[in-house]
Amino acid sequence: MSFFVLGVQAQENEDIVATLNLPETVVLADGMTFEEYLLKQVLANAKPLKARVNTLKYSVTCQLEKDIDLKEIPHRRTITFAARLAGFGQIVSALMEHKHFGITMAEDILYNKGKITTSNVRMVEMKQPLTDKQVAAFLKHDGMMSANVYDKFYEKVRDKVKDLQKKRKKKQETGMKYSGSYTKGNRTFYIVKLDNMEVHIADGCWQIAQISYSEGQNRMHYDFKEIRSGLFLLTSGNAKLYLDRKKWPKGYIAMKMGYSYW
Repeated sequence: MSFFVLGVQAQENEDIVATLNLPETVVLADGMTFEEYLLKQVLANAKPLKARVNTLKYSVTCQLEKDIDLKEIPHRRTITFAARLAGFGQIVSALMEHKHFGITMAEDILYNKGKITTSNVRMVEMKQPLTDKQVAAFLKHDGMMSANVYDKFYEKVRDKVKDLQKKRKKKQETGMKYSGSYTKGNRTFYIVKLDNMEVHIADGCWQIAQISYSEGQNRMHYDFKEIRSGLFLLTSGNAKLYLDRKKWPKGYIAMKMGYSYW
């Protein structure tokens, strides 16, 4: 970021010099707020992952847990039938059978010129017994582990900013504000709140370093680290979702993701 350091020197005579040093100041045009400036930098510098790096190798670990009795959900037979038609029958049967459910899966990823190839898909841990068909079904439907989450987070921030800008034009409260900064290593990070979302922004490269948001009782939190110079990639994430629909059983579903880069 470019700062303008203002120094004022007043000389009364050859022997006496008075100097006034003002704090560092960011000069913004057209009434732009500091949080708007930060977000503008993030979105202006946002590029698809394939434009930033050609090849990445990493492993992904996904821990899925639930504590909810799905046998009590409304229209259970209809939902089960639809899941079977979509190829998720074994997964739904496993979730139905166990009120307390937990598994940990892992796989290796090769990201090469925008294309993702998976290998070594494996079940690491099960907190309850599953049949071979159920295990195979979970390992087959692993899309959330191999998704390009990098691009999706920038899209999410862009969409949020657009929504809040529309509110601002209508003179509505946006909940958009700058919340401070901190230093970690040789980087400065700025914190911006966007209504129910909080984004930590790395100075200079303008990458997302942390993002969290809430929707009702649901909470999501994701951390990014500088894997390569100026490139912050997702290293961990967790989400806890509560089912609060009428006539549905009380409970939650939780997921934790971990990313290790080679």
